[in-house]
Amino acid sequence: MQSLDNHSANHDAKVKAFRVSLWVNTILPPLKLLVGIFGSSVALIADGINSLADILSNLVVYVLLKISGKPRDDDHNYGHGKYETVASFALGAVMILAGIWIIVDSGTTIGRYFTEGVLPERPATLVLIVAIFAMGLKEWAYHYTIQKARETKSEVLRAEAMDHRSDVFTSLAVLIGAGCSILFGGIAQLMEPVAAIVVAGFVMNMGFKVTSPAFDKLTEGSLPKETETEILQIAGSVEGIQEPHNIRTRMTGSDSIAIEMDVRCDGSMPLYKAHDLSIQVEDKLRERFGTDTHIIIHIEPIQRFEHKVGAYKEVYDDSTK
Repeated sequence: MQSLDNHSANHDAKVKAFRVSLWVNTILPPLKLLVGIFGSSVALIADGINSLADILSNLVVYVLLKISGKPRDDDHNYGHGKYETVASFALGAVMILAGIWIIVDSGTTIGRYFTEGVLPERPATLVLIVAIFAMGLKEWAYHYTIQKARETKSEVLRAEAMDHRSDVFTSLAVLIGAGCSILFGGIAQLMEPVAAIVVAGFVMNMGFKVTSPAFDKLTEGSLPKETETEILQIAGSVEGIQEPHNIRTRMTGSDSIAIEMDVRCDGSMPLYKAHDLSIQVEDKLRERFGTDTHIIIHIEPIQRFEHKVGAYKEVYDDSTK
């Protein structure tokens, strides 16, 4: 919701911040998978697959984020902002699927102990070092990305930051599980898959938090009631405008909105004056919500008068409103 230059700068900032996440997520999957396989850590292997899902989703999101910065064209009169919303929904869905996979895999490992008496192998000490490194890197990535998300009002960066934070807890599960297994051995070796299941719940919860607002936008969900109330108050503050009502709102992108409403004014007022009032309302709304705000205002006359069209007669009256 900025001028064209600011919008472009804002989008460039989003892409730059996302590149940082892309590099972080590129480093960790091979490291986790290799150490997990050779260090006999089921939890770290699961965490590595979770990170691999991150990089694959990042590639998809990066492409869609680049597309979302394109200006309006004949095929997309409202711009390409919804591409970013699609990216957020896809990222959240990947987080949910990753959580499900961790639960199934860890549950299978635990089940083998109770059905076959087979314990997972004790992991190597290197697993702890990798888990601590991953936690530190992901915690830094979270704080960096969430700051950029707030600065750019980007839903996809917010989704990415939440994914970083969920990865911190996943690595914490690896640290706890592997640490208990190494220190105590025996049945304590089951702590790896148990901790992974607990953290998978956090991963899935964050996934739902990301997909829910994106789903609302993709399905044309309205803005919050308090925002719609503010819009009506802004419209009503213009002298000559009365009874703003029948408001309809939606998101057209991650930081742009569409507003439609009916307002009433003096029915004897010249058309150019009524039009000027609607322009004043639009200016106030764009000043508050950004220059990219799409606004449609329908003006209704207040006084009673009759307008005949063919055999039909329309009557406007205060009492009917």
